Amino acid sequence: MNKTVTAGFSQVLSIPASSIRFLLSILFLVMLFGAITVPLAYADATGTASAGNDETLERAFQLKDEFRDEEALEAFKEVLERDETHYEALWNIVMLHTSIGYRQDRSRDEEAHYDQAYQYGQRLLEAHPDSAGTHFAYAAAAGRKALHAGARDRIRMSTEIREHAEKAVELDPGYSRAWNVLGNWHHRAANLSRMERLAANALFGGAPEGASNEAAREAFQKAIELDPQFILYYHDKAEFYLTIGEDDHARRILEEGLEKEITTSDDERWIENMREMLDDL
Repeated sequence: MNKTVTAGFSQVLSIPASSIRFLLSILFLVMLFGAITVPLAYADATGTASAGNDETLERAFQLKDEFRDEEALEAFKEVLERDETHYEALWNIVMLHTSIGYRQDRSRDEEAHYDQAYQYGQRLLEAHPDSAGTHFAYAAAAGRKALHAGARDRIRMSTEIREHAEKAVELDPGYSRAWNVLGNWHHRAANLSRMERLAANALFGGAPEGASNEAAREAFQKAIELDPQFILYYHDKAEFYLTIGEDDHARRILEEGLEKEITTSDDERWIENMREMLDDL
């Protein structure tokens, strides 16, 4: 990092350069975290399995349906051993590594899963570049990996998140998961604090462009319209309403979301968060 730029910016804010670096870390963690709260372990569109993989693939989906994510992950990897470009296996491996990583208590275990998710995401992108699910999964993996990356890599990955989410909805306008990613991206990027924007402008040439609360609102609504049973969408839209001060709308969407049935291994966490948000209103 240019020492002159860092020193000048520190002088403007009257805080040490070390605090500036910490601020940047917070800036991009905040921006990226929401962009990747996605249905990480949810099944993507079904495809046709090779004959030798039918039984293993069926077992993998059964394990995932039972929320036995670690066992499901190993079963999907068995499918991949026989067919290294198998779409469903690659997609689910990415999603499961991302979801399992988020539940780890130790940072190094979390990071290991995120690294694996990103690596398999790259393989998925190379093998199936024309699939909306591919671009969604890659965006999810990039977002999680960014949590352990340096500030400059976070900027690059933030751009990737938006680009791949937009590509997913371009390929399939009915892909609700990608709409939710876009909603979160706009939510976080459009609501950076003044200090966060100063940091981004001074050190990295500017905050993310094109973000707006209106775009966030539309994307969240689109996700819910496409899949009204998915709990996470209500969780993320409620967070957005709280950010922009629309507490009545947040309360309504939280109450709606809490009426939905659990469908993924991550839903209990989202429900707990939603109850806490509702209690605080």
